[in-house]
Amino acid sequence: MWWTALTGKLERAKALDPATAAATRVVKAVLPGGPVKDVLHGRWLGHPVHPLLVTLPIGLWSGASLLDLTTRDDGGRRAARRLVGAGLLSVLPTAATGLADWSELGAFERPKRVGLVHANANTLTALVYLASWRARRAGDDARGRRLALAGLVGLAVGGYLGGHLSYSEGVGVNRNADEAPEPEDWTDVAAESDVAEGGLVRVDADGSQIVLSRRDGRLQAIGAVCSHYGAPLEQGEVDADDCLVCPWHGSRFRLADGSVARGPATSPQRSYDVRTTAGRIELRARL
Repeated sequence: MWWTALTGKLERAKALDPATAAATRVVKAVLPGGPVKDVLHGRWLGHPVHPLLVTLPIGLWSGASLLDLTTRDDGGRRAARRLVGAGLLSVLPTAATGLADWSELGAFERPKRVGLVHANANTLTALVYLASWRARRAGDDARGRRLALAGLVGLAVGGYLGGHLSYSEGVGVNRNADEAPEPEDWTDVAAESDVAEGGLVRVDADGSQIVLSRRDGRLQAIGAVCSHYGAPLEQGEVDADDCLVCPWHGSRFRLADGSVARGPATSPQRSYDVRTTAGRIELRARL
């Protein structure tokens, strides 16, 4: 399909890289890593907030056009104007969550390029709806209706690119979603001597990739593939709070239970019970 080919060209458009780099620096300066950005990522929710919020402007603005097409009385015109205005109010939190997620894509240039165009398409769409609201406010409902119909085209373009980012590029998708909770029974994975104090070692247990950690003599284990973007967590490091820090984007996972202590990750890592028997390390998934 032509739109798929066009999106592929956007992914390969290296000419966009200077703009994505500049925009990333601005977003990170305004939204540095920390509690506020974690709220925008959706750590508290367990998955990204942005896909939830995008339904607000889409639904509100689509509802306004439905009223525009089906009613001409004063009540319908007022309701349509209010829906356009409510959609505009929802733009700021929606954009903030999207930019927070986009700014943490690191070296993955293809989704960053598409995301930049997605953001600009949505910005232009919001400006069209702002013009529609102002026209309605001034009493020119006919112009407001025309502008809203034009805005629907922008919604379609932005929505398509957003869907591509999620479903084709996997942005915001838990990289471990399809992993079975294996092993269910105690399974030998390594010799106790294989994991040095302060070390991180990746092991395979019935197909599950797991990272073992030893700190103050205590062995702990969580999934080895970062839920945010698939980084190999055994290449990370353990901080003073007993969290494993992702080597790619800095997500922090508690070794005690795999929960997210700091984003951009929103989904926890699978955690495992660990024991030693006759010099061997055994583990099983916590179900």
